[in-house]
Amino acid sequence: MRMGSNVPVRLAGIGHYFPGEPVTNRFFEEQEGLGIDDRWIVEHTGVSARHWAGDDERHMDLAARAVRMALADAGTEASEVDLLIGTTATARPSTNPTTRENSYADLSLPLQAQLGMTKAACFDVSALACAGFLHASLVVQALLGASDAQTAVVACAESPRPILNLHYRNSVLFGGGAAAAVWTRASSGACNDLRAGVIGSDGRHFGAFDIDPTGAVIMRGKDVSAFAPDCLVDAARAAAAEAGTQVQDIAWFVPHQANINLIDEVVERLGIAQERVVTNLSRRGNTSSVGVPGCLSEAVHGGVIRPGDSVLTCSVGRGFSWAGMVLSYSGATAAGVWRDGHA
Repeated sequence: MRMGSNVPVRLAGIGHYFPGEPVTNRFFEEQEGLGIDDRWIVEHTGVSARHWAGDDERHMDLAARAVRMALADAGTEASEVDLLIGTTATARPSTNPTTRENSYADLSLPLQAQLGMTKAACFDVSALACAGFLHASLVVQALLGASDAQTAVVACAESPRPILNLHYRNSVLFGGGAAAAVWTRASSGACNDLRAGVIGSDGRHFGAFDIDPTGAVIMRGKDVSAFAPDCLVDAARAAAAEAGTQVQDIAWFVPHQANINLIDEVVERLGIAQERVVTNLSRRGNTSSVGVPGCLSEAVHGGVIRPGDSVLTCSVGRGFSWAGMVLSYSGATAAGVWRDGHA
């Protein structure tokens, strides 16, 4: 499905937050029964470290840090936000709630109250996992074009540690964190920062992910590996075509931050030079909905991606649902002001 709006939007600000100190692969080397070491993990996943939230941090806390960074980047006050959309794949009612005070798994409502976004309409998008940010951003574009809203925030937060089954090797993949973007309605005739978007779903693969009786995630890796490469390649090509350009003509590629072997296959098939590929997988792990925006934010605030640069991104989430987008960032961030999501 092709997405778009006649009303141009700006990616006015972006932010990220990764909690605590890095958890290196030594943690998994010390887990009895896994029988893996750092070399195996890096070879099979590309992950050397990841971050997990502390016992006193919940999804909302992580998201609040990222949103504050994004708002500061955009020069926008929380009270100016008209729309807030949250997304998370790792929250669970009772077993892994988004706040300390409540057992629900909602993100946007408690985040609105925490940040004082008093006039913002808010809701969550779910059943999207890793593709949550892309879908939510396309929903924002549609709503900015169909309402009187001027400013919208997309907030993604993941805290997988409480729902990981450490008896399974695929638990080495997952990290926690948050990312957020501020989208604003652009003036008439201005450049559109969200140039093109495509989405799709195939529910025949709904069983590729599940939740066990303890609330831990079950991922059937072979099913994902069989489906994801073609899906991501097709989504990237479709988004570029919708933007009226070629994949090779886009400045940067921010792929689905799932597994380095998947990324390498997609990059090779798309014919993209490695120096144009932006990843943070090795340091952050697979952070689900945070993967694409978190990587994008680090690249923007690190001075790699500059205002106006074209960016191609694609992601696929459980179920499966996928999306591809061509976008650019037009904020005025100063590289080096932020480090790892901390002021």
